[in-house]
Order: sequence, then C-alpha cells, then structure tokens
Amino acid sequence: MSYPVDLNPRGLSTMFFRSALLAAALAAAPLTAFAQFSSDPIPVFNGEVGPGAWLRIRNNNGRIEVREAAGRNVTVTAVKRLDDEIRDDVKFDVVRDGGNVTVCAIWPRTVRCDASGYDYDSDRWGRGERRTGRVDFTVLLPRGVRLIAATGNGVVTVRDAGADVEASSGNGEVSVLGAGGRVRASSGNGDIEVDRAQGDVHASTGNGSIRVATANGPVTASTGNGRIRVDMRTITNPADMNFSTGNGSITVRFPSDLSADIEASVPFRNFSTDFPIKMESGWGGHRVEGRIGNGGPRIHFSTGNGSVSIEKSS
Repeated sequence: MSYPVDLNPRGLSTMFFRSALLAAALAAAPLTAFAQFSSDPIPVFNGEVGPGAWLRIRNNNGRIEVREAAGRNVTVTAVKRLDDEIRDDVKFDVVRDGGNVTVCAIWPRTVRCDASGYDYDSDRWGRGERRTGRVDFTVLLPRGVRLIAATGNGVVTVRDAGADVEASSGNGEVSVLGAGGRVRASSGNGDIEVDRAQGDVHASTGNGSIRVATANGPVTASTGNGRIRVDMRTITNPADMNFSTGNGSITVRFPSDLSADIEASVPFRNFSTDFPIKMESGWGGHRVEGRIGNGGPRIHFSTGNGSVSIEKSS
C-alpha cells in the first residue's frame, strides 16, 4: 500500500511540531524513568565498629575502594552500574556478629555471603544469563578497624586505612597502601602492590607482578607469571619466607643484620647477593644453598625463568 506525500508547508510544520514534542519528552525522561539508574551513591552502612573488630566487604563483581575515615564511624556506600533488568535484583545485606560487621552485595546467583566467605552459582552463566554490570563499593574506615575486602572481579584499593588488612580479587589489581598491621593481598589475575605496611605480608597472584614494602617482615610472595620486588626494613618475628615466580626476576631487600639459611632454585650465574654467604652444599646445577650470618629461618627463592638478587637495605 502506498501513501501520498504531503508537501504542504502546513503539513511539514505539523511534523516538526510533533518532532519537537518527542524531543522534549526524551529530554525530560532522565528526570523520571532513568533517574533510578543514575550513579548516585547508595547508603549501605554507617555506624561505629570498634578498634580490633572486623569489617568485611564482600562482592561478586565490582571494585572496592577503602580510604581513611575522619571520625570513628565506618561508612559504606555503593554505586550500581547494572543493566536495567538486573538492577533491582541486586540487594545489600548487613549483618553484625559481636562487634564485627559483614556487608554483602547479594546478586541473583549469590548462594552464601557471611562472615566466613562468599559463594555464588557460576554455572548460571551457562544457562543464558547475559545480564552485565557491577557494584562498586566505597568505604571510609578508621585506622584501628581490621578489614576484609573481597570481590570476585574488580580492582581492590585500600589506602591509609585499617589495621590488619585482607584484600582479594578473583580478577583485578589489588593495592594496600599504608595499612596499620599485617597484610594479606591476593588476586587470581592482577598486579599486587603493598606499600608502607606495618606488619608481615603475604602476597600472591596467579598472573602479575608483586611489589611489597613493609616496616616489619617477614614476607611471602608468589606469582605464576611476573616480577617480584620486596623491601623489608626490619624482621621483628623471624620466620621462614618463600619467594616464587614461574617467569620473572626476584629482588628482595633485607635489613643489614639478616641471619638466614638461603635456598635458591636458580642457576648460580643468575644469583647475586650483597651479603657474605657461606656455601653449605655447593652451587652446582640449578640450585644455590648457603648461610648468611649465623643462619636461622629458611628463605627460599624460585623462578622458572629469571634472576634472584638479595640486597641489603640502606
């Protein structure tokens, strides 16, 4: 079926008028239908968590950013960056156990989220669920509160906040800068950075580089693929340490009074040290063993392809 084309200017004016009405309606839409999908932070938790207690932030998909709070209260906000269909399906759960607080992002496929951990049904991705998006947390945390910040996918950053810190991501970079106690930082795929820690450090990633600087050792660091660089000013609690990478160099700086037994799975030509070392069982093949100072804790180095350097802190 064909329709006549009206070239009358009055007809064109009517068409332009209708187009203007439509444009005006679209311009007004963000004030109504789309307002719920804005990036405004959602208040999730605001309350006091005492020094030494745990704040736990658990998420399936999205970043977690933690900064120092100005006062005594912990403040947690979140931004939902989600497809329309799933936005209202993602909820937040806050649970107190004693003096501790656990904050969870509850997704449709979340199976469990509590003080012990977070589980979700990953098989649902294989049943046609194509909804996408993330939930980003921002946390203001007083210095004396201990922290667990864990996400299945996303960057985790903790800056000048918390006492002991456990930060982890299944896929994403993890940074813990200026923690007041010991640090546990891990990622399935992403670089790890720990700087200005005040306690011992354990850092691991399936793929990525690791950089650690701490006032107090010991330190353990491992990566499937990447460089490791560690700097310890003191070792207040001497213990065995392990540094390993599947592919990359390892450089560790120890305090000048180091006493330890050294084991390095690396050819001697790829091994160097600033400390005098007494060779215990030779240095042939692809293994170096020796003693620094009076010996003590075992420190093991291993790289599939790279060098090992033991340096002395200035």
